[in-house]
Amino acid sequence: MWVDRIAEATNWEPLRLELPWDTVEEDLGTPLPEDYKHLAATFGTGEFSQFMCVLGVEATGQFDLAHIWRTYLADTPESGPDPVVTPYPLYRPDRPGLIPWAYGEMECEYFWLASADESPTTWPIVTRGDPYDWHELTMPTTEFVHRVLTDPEFAPFSIARLIPRPDFHPIPPTGAALL
Repeated sequence: MWVDRIAEATNWEPLRLELPWDTVEEDLGTPLPEDYKHLAATFGTGEFSQFMCVLGVEATGQFDLAHIWRTYLADTPESGPDPVVTPYPLYRPDRPGLIPWAYGEMECEYFWLASADESPTTWPIVTRGDPYDWHELTMPTTEFVHRVLTDPEFAPFSIARLIPRPDFHPIPPTGAALL
């Protein structure tokens, strides 16, 4: 399983969090990929190798997937092209489009090209960043994360040559003290 491989590569002890996915999926109007939900439950909120922050369920909203999606929606026109994510539309329950699931350094953004009418296991990953433009990839979310962290041949997405030992740093909730 890809989540186990990510935990092993980052030397992370799984948290096994119980997260309110029913509420998130009701808000979105679609289920989310199971491997992504397992990743969020295993790691919680944080950053992989100080590069990639995978969104999850987070009370402050700063790293909360549904909150970030609604923020994108608030800034996008109801119809026509969205200048922020052109050539793609943002996801709405009544039309396919992008749902953000992670972001990274170097202006990297990671989305699913989601449709409420299709299984989340079939959603492509759509990404752009510096120095590359939009790319669509067909693979599980957790395989993508693993390859970004560990596969030096996974160009142009991999950080494995820059950071040969990936890690994970939890982001404590706002107001929580660091230990």
